[in-house]
Amino acid sequence: MQFKITICLSLLFLFFSACGYRFSGGEGLLSGKVQTLSVQIFENKSQWSNLDMMITNDIVAKLRQSRSVNLVHHSKENILCGSIDRVKIDTLSRSSEGIPQEKYVEMTLSVYIKDKEGQRIWQTSINEQEGFFPNSNHEQLLLAQTEAMAQVSERLAEWVLNELGQGF
Repeated sequence: MQFKITICLSLLFLFFSACGYRFSGGEGLLSGKVQTLSVQIFENKSQWSNLDMMITNDIVAKLRQSRSVNLVHHSKENILCGSIDRVKIDTLSRSSEGIPQEKYVEMTLSVYIKDKEGQRIWQTSINEQEGFFPNSNHEQLLLAQTEAMAQVSERLAEWVLNELGQGF
């Protein structure tokens, strides 16, 4: 009986070690490889003003909440940089008369971390979108677009934090 248990445990151990199984946690950039980080204001290649500040602030807020890295104003070691490469606003659905009933905002970011030599030690590109309902009033339309952009920005910041926690 003890022999069967030993064989079963040995096979189980071999199975998990042969499959490359490992426990999660402790493998990301923010869990050992990068202890200090500064965040540079993102380059805004879009036509939307203040979007660079919105995204940068959301990323800084998520990093502060996570407490996984020491954020500093100016780091010579690691700098999180990025650019807003594209912002697209388009119609998702129209009424039978051709009037837009639902629109969406789509943003694409490029994000990377530079080390003290200026080499990129991590980089990714992210795309996220959010729908909104347009209004015939121009001011309300702009407000709905801005709210959708804020939601996209927050999700992009969360995505960046998750990716940094996962490692390369």
